[in-house]
Amino acid sequence: MAIETLMLQGVRNLSPVSVAPSTQINLIYGENGSGKTSLLESIYYLAYCKSFRTHKQKNLIQHDAESLTAFCRLKLDKGAYQLGVERNIKGERRIKLNGEWLQSAAELASVLPVQLLDPTMFRLLEGSPQLRREYIDWGVFHVEPNFINVWRNFKTAHKTRNALLRAGGCSEAERLVWHESLAAQADKINQYRQAYIKRLKPVFDSFMQRLNPDLGISMSFYQGWGKDRDYLELLEESWLSDLKMGFTQLGPQRADLRIKANNLPAMEVLSRGQQKMVVCALKLAQAQIYREVSHRPCIFLVDDLCAELDLNHRKALCSLLEELECQVFVTAVEADQIADCWSPQSHVKTFHVEHGILNQE
Repeated sequence: MAIETLMLQGVRNLSPVSVAPSTQINLIYGENGSGKTSLLESIYYLAYCKSFRTHKQKNLIQHDAESLTAFCRLKLDKGAYQLGVERNIKGERRIKLNGEWLQSAAELASVLPVQLLDPTMFRLLEGSPQLRREYIDWGVFHVEPNFINVWRNFKTAHKTRNALLRAGGCSEAERLVWHESLAAQADKINQYRQAYIKRLKPVFDSFMQRLNPDLGISMSFYQGWGKDRDYLELLEESWLSDLKMGFTQLGPQRADLRIKANNLPAMEVLSRGQQKMVVCALKLAQAQIYREVSHRPCIFLVDDLCAELDLNHRKALCSLLEELECQVFVTAVEADQIADCWSPQSHVKTFHVEHGILNQE
């Protein structure tokens, strides 16, 4: 899978874009504020209908513009997809895939699998557990087709139990019905996540050996409650405590991926550059598993490749991206910072962004 046509209108400071990128490596360079990251942000928006830079989606729309439009044509081994997203300043959004309107952005997850590597990606290690749960669940979603339905059922039961807790309780019979439903879905989610982590770990370890073998990185999974505890029994036991708190304290919504370096929390002992290598290994491993399952590569957006990485580590990362045979969009301030990181066999296109105008060189 690769983007063979990209068209943008009304995105931040970018002039209208109509470009045919390389299906392999795309180097985008220019001064800070020129629009490099906005280009990556547009591709990310096509995949997720949200920005990786801001929670205020209206900020993506160009000043004085009424709306933004992003369109891409995706090349597949068999056939192609045409995907377009439009958003206006009122917050209204429309998504069209192959001429059909989509009701939910969730359907895009399997259409345009995008992985992001940017200067803030160390937050995957030091940020909230929610970020690591989202990382896990992105992978599980693509490996286990039924995961999304189980997750939705769990959210319904979880929301209902929390509502009962805030209301001050319910009858024992009603409580047991929701506990059984919640526990059944929670156990399935946990099984899916455990199986995915088991598959992910050796792939992650192999990438860490290639990127930085001296860090002593280990990975473990916390399911959100005691390892050997039956979740249904735990829900019953914690009912009174949860009543006082007003919410369900334990469960899959508290799961976490724990990364350590020499048995210490990685975020406490690793430098920013080392943390970046760990996150790169996590994302590369996830892309490798996705390819094994779907027989399609991810698309990688690499913003500011040079940030906190020396030349050797940049080359190591680029070599692994090439081995994954994925389409890459990578940015830097100067072209020569990233031009020598790729093998002569790769098809590379170079683009210069200046004052929001994108030109191919």
